[in-house]
Amino acid sequence: MSPKLLKKGEKFPLDENCHHYTKLGEVPWDIQKYWHQRFSIFEFYNYDIHLTDSAWFGVTPEPVATRIARDLSTHPIADGKRVLIDLFGGAGGNVIAFALSSGRWDRIIAIEKDRSTLACAQHNAEVYDVLDKITWVHGDCFEVMKRFWKTTRGTKGMEMKGRGREGGEAANKGQEQEDDNEELDGLLAGLKLEECLVFASPPWGGVSYRDQEVFDLSKMEPYNLEQLYKACTMPQEAKEEHPSTQKQKHILPQALFLPRQSDLNQIAALVPEGAPKIDVVQYCQKGASKALVAYLPGNIDAGKEDKKQYEEKRGQKKRKQDDDQEQTIPELLPEAPKEASEAHDAYDTSYAQDIEVDTSKVDNAEKRKRKRRRRSSHNN
Repeated sequence: MSPKLLKKGEKFPLDENCHHYTKLGEVPWDIQKYWHQRFSIFEFYNYDIHLTDSAWFGVTPEPVATRIARDLSTHPIADGKRVLIDLFGGAGGNVIAFALSSGRWDRIIAIEKDRSTLACAQHNAEVYDVLDKITWVHGDCFEVMKRFWKTTRGTKGMEMKGRGREGGEAANKGQEQEDDNEELDGLLAGLKLEECLVFASPPWGGVSYRDQEVFDLSKMEPYNLEQLYKACTMPQEAKEEHPSTQKQKHILPQALFLPRQSDLNQIAALVPEGAPKIDVVQYCQKGASKALVAYLPGNIDAGKEDKKQYEEKRGQKKRKQDDDQEQTIPELLPEAPKEASEAHDAYDTSYAQDIEVDTSKVDNAEKRKRKRRRRSSHNN
């Protein structure tokens, strides 16, 4: 099935695979551990957050997702970037945090292959009042990135004309698929390479990685590190040019969410020649590392004029948001459960390798909670 761009306001309905468990007895035995940590995963879980059973294993805890969103918004690899592409949208843990990060991104694109998981992500984004701030794509992220690079070259993603036209039902399906392709290609063709950044929180292949002192990222399933990096790199043309006339491969900057004991040598080997030293950040909660994020620089830089215009536009958006916030009297929801607040605040961040991320800024917890209660007031 070809990837489909969901139109604004188009929302997949929750189905039998989407659950909001309220009692321990309802929860399958293998995810009961995660259900006990539900307020660490989504602070406002009680406001009808839904997850598929498999999503419990992979969703990023909200405090960690919030910190990553803050770090990424100011990281050097995001300098001049306006478009964030989340390759594995999942149930919305990271993409919701990105959408809440004070209008940092002009466009956030979330890609998710599983329809039920995408339905949960959209529903959860609606709970946090950021549904319309995210562009949703249903499909395989690797197929989407192939189409991205093809449209960047000025070629069509998939030639559908003349196919599937015979027979009433087959013709209709063929036409719908072609329309979906054209809509997605139109979106991708409008993106500028120098403004794009990729975030990827892929499946890790179960919990077996926990038993390994150093995790071999070439064995990560179902997608390994090389496949992820390749998806963010412009493919070579079918006909190789003479070495003297070959163009440098375009590589998008990436933030990769990986197991905490990932092999750092494998990550370092991906850095483009001449690129600055990379950052690898361990994200911890209650003193225990949950995962690391490797911030990998690309080789597509925005021009000075583009950066200047971007900073001016970003400043205008921030001032407008501050003005709107001062003029609005928030309708506060009842306090979140005490354990939810404790779970949200009881985290810290430690670092691996040479870290240059500024950690001097501390979030105002009370301000953050008031803003989120306001965003969720429609569920009261």
